[in-house]
Amino acid sequence: MNAMIAATVYCIVGCNTGSPDKDALKVLECDTETGAVKIVQSVNGCEGTTYYQISKDGKTLYSVFAEKVDNKSHGALVKFALDGHRIGEMTRLAGLSCETPCHVALSPDESVMSVAVYWSGVYGVMALDSLQLTTAALPNDAVGPRKDRQQKAFAHQTFYTPDGKLMGVCDLGCDRVNFYDYKKPGGLDKPVITLKADPGDGPRHAIFSNDGKFLFVVNELSSTVTSYKAGDFTRIGKWSMLPEGCTLKETETKAAAIKLTADGKILMASNRGHDSIAFFAVNEDGTLTMKNVAKLTGKFPRDFELMPGEKFMVVGHKMSNEIQVYAFDREKCELKAVGEPIPCWRPLCFKFEE
Repeated sequence: MNAMIAATVYCIVGCNTGSPDKDALKVLECDTETGAVKIVQSVNGCEGTTYYQISKDGKTLYSVFAEKVDNKSHGALVKFALDGHRIGEMTRLAGLSCETPCHVALSPDESVMSVAVYWSGVYGVMALDSLQLTTAALPNDAVGPRKDRQQKAFAHQTFYTPDGKLMGVCDLGCDRVNFYDYKKPGGLDKPVITLKADPGDGPRHAIFSNDGKFLFVVNELSSTVTSYKAGDFTRIGKWSMLPEGCTLKETETKAAAIKLTADGKILMASNRGHDSIAFFAVNEDGTLTMKNVAKLTGKFPRDFELMPGEKFMVVGHKMSNEIQVYAFDREKCELKAVGEPIPCWRPLCFKFEE
């Protein structure tokens, strides 16, 4: 890590809808040396802006928004101006005929903004130069065995291959990850590659290794991580995120976020229900080795992020309505709460401004 990391850094937090003040975006001021954190901005009237992406130049935040159309709730794609660490004016870019998306992504060249709409199973891409939006829906042709969660196809995330040529969509309901040639006319209609997860896995989110050689998929329903070899997407293996001897049923805990340390050598994923962060060593062959499952002090860790310098981790305890900072012991992959939790309505997404 860079030894010249500033002591004061800023993190944007996306929160669930339902806040009394409708303040779904917040800015945290964080001290990378002490772990001290405080909220320095709350943006009101922006419900639905749970997940977002920040442009590489740090001047724009892309997200989604919940709006009323003919007394029905619909989603819209939006952007916010960023001035330093302050969130500015919102601009509406395009509207959707379905509800607000659950996830937002930017292509590597930042030419395209993509969305995944969970309940409708809709995914789509919008060209940022023309604001032309194209959407499609996942077919309900291969639903998984979990009748409580896999009644149909559910789009949980869009993401991109490192070269930007393909866009992936995680389908929790049908246990698969589809890849689309999204820049081609009609490219969203049929996947060019499909990764089939084990029945009942429920793929939620995916990330590529830092060197682009491997794809890691966190499976919400089975609380596991699956590793694939990038390129031909050969499956390497699957590992449980829960500690040995865990007696929780699959319906009592579920996986959420998946992240990598800055050097890509440690993979981290959160358990909601077991309320913990699982840590794995990433081996050279793409296999994973469990290092620790660190218990948390709050309930339902939806998302988390290491502060720059990686001495501390910021975790959103969704069902505790709080943000908690933990000291991160990298060698042991242990977490220790630092300071008191910060009240915050159902925090869902964390990203530090670069």
